[in-house]
Amino acid sequence: MGITVEMKNGEKMDGEQFVIGMAASELSYIKEEEALKAWMIVCRTNFVKAASGENSSKNASATQNEGNVADVANIGIIKNIKQKNLNLDYVSMKELEENNGRKAYLEIKKKLEDASDATFGQMLTYENKYADALYHEVSIGKTVSSEEIYSVAVPYLISVDSSQDVESPDYMDVKILPYDEVLQKLIKADKRGRLEKIDKKQNIKILKSSLKITKHTDNGFVQEIMAQDNKWTGEEWKKIFGLNSTNFYLENYNGKLRMVTVGKGHDMGMSLYGANVLAKKQLSAATILSYYYPGTKILD
Repeated sequence: MGITVEMKNGEKMDGEQFVIGMAASELSYIKEEEALKAWMIVCRTNFVKAASGENSSKNASATQNEGNVADVANIGIIKNIKQKNLNLDYVSMKELEENNGRKAYLEIKKKLEDASDATFGQMLTYENKYADALYHEVSIGKTVSSEEIYSVAVPYLISVDSSQDVESPDYMDVKILPYDEVLQKLIKADKRGRLEKIDKKQNIKILKSSLKITKHTDNGFVQEIMAQDNKWTGEEWKKIFGLNSTNFYLENYNGKLRMVTVGKGHDMGMSLYGANVLAKKQLSAATILSYYYPGTKILD
């Protein structure tokens, strides 16, 4: 790859070692060998995208413009990058050992290095450009298009079946909170201070009587929530209450607010849980990637 990363502590790291650290940051759902290979290719692709100034793993920005640095032919011009400019999840080998213990760490490290060796230099491309390799932990039973979530149509970020995800322990999550606790969290997140100006009992009454989802996508991803004249986006609500995704619904439950969330993550691109299930069914890394990113190719 020929890219060197300047870490936050000033040390220099080879780009491929950084990719291994990226893969190590999310192994909760990736256990099978072929799934790990697919995951390594996704991480490497996102590393190159981020190194070129296009961080694609957390958003759905289309990067199909002619002549950008993410063109396959231009990758050689990227030589050095600072970690602080990458905005990518990363776990050091020291952290990996601290989190798992010496014995498990050595096993995980070997699997990561084997997956790196087996896929070395491989990245996901579409029409001679590095793909936006978006991913999420668990889907709602199918993935959704980038157009549905961000109104940006990307040919390979379309809806595909991932019904195996309903078997994940993280497929559905339920939170039940007293309305006074809901109010406290909303007040804390209210930068304009509007809610603090209203009597607490009146605020709770407003929440109980008028809180509702007012806009959502076809597949249930919340875009707007309102309570009288107070408004939140789905992303804001997700962040305030620590929900797994913006695919949720709200309901009164025994005088409290129940929030039921489906899926984990933004639901675009590869489902990590789904990829692991496909690997269990003996599908190769290449097949898994072509399934979740139809029309893409792996560049060796």
